[in-house]
Amino acid sequence: MKHPEEVLRDYKKSDDEMLQQSDSKLASFIKNKSLFVKRFPQLADPFATEWADAITTARNIIPDYASVANQTTESDELEKMMDEGRNLFQMLMLYTQLAFPDHALALRAMGQSQYESASRNPLKLSKLLRTAGKEASKDEYKPALLNKGMTEAEISSLETAADNIVNQSLAVDNAKKDRSFDADERITILNAVWGKTTLVCNCAKLLFQKDATRYALFLLSEGDTTLKKDDNQPSKINT
Repeated sequence: MKHPEEVLRDYKKSDDEMLQQSDSKLASFIKNKSLFVKRFPQLADPFATEWADAITTARNIIPDYASVANQTTESDELEKMMDEGRNLFQMLMLYTQLAFPDHALALRAMGQSQYESASRNPLKLSKLLRTAGKEASKDEYKPALLNKGMTEAEISSLETAADNIVNQSLAVDNAKKDRSFDADERITILNAVWGKTTLVCNCAKLLFQKDATRYALFLLSEGDTTLKKDDNQPSKINT
């Protein structure tokens, strides 16, 4: 089954440069609209309004750096929770060693051998913390741990920390997905603006082929349009 194509920009300049150029071309189009419409009826109203609205929408959409900032915030919060979880687990290991100095089985039951491989993985660490919390709450371990100074709250917090890590890991995943959706939406809208801009500029080449001044108003820079993969022709214009 064919995979869906990635949404790519149809132009090579920056988004801000493209929008500024589109604004300029729109202003020139409006001044010469009657000439365009006479030769190209499809450019009659509401084309200019739709073009202007598309530019406004593109400028108002959330920029990528805002999506990145949200993703970074969620990732930082996850790392903070994982650090708290690691500290809790190491605390448990200390009290287990104090309570059961000659009892290797207790350390294995708490998951000591799994810590190194799980410490940097949110799902593995949460599973380790949850297992450790359940083991530490058992009658065969809990009284001895409390006797050495570990508190009820600290034992309970192992499973709480596991839940927090799982929930925050989901928040990070959702932030990544939101960023992808935001990027697709942003590029689609920007391409729509560029499509209207290039449509008018291409029409102007025919309309003003004997009018150098107006012809120059609608010229685009060389290499503005992105080529599709395995294609020697410019991308299709979105109208």
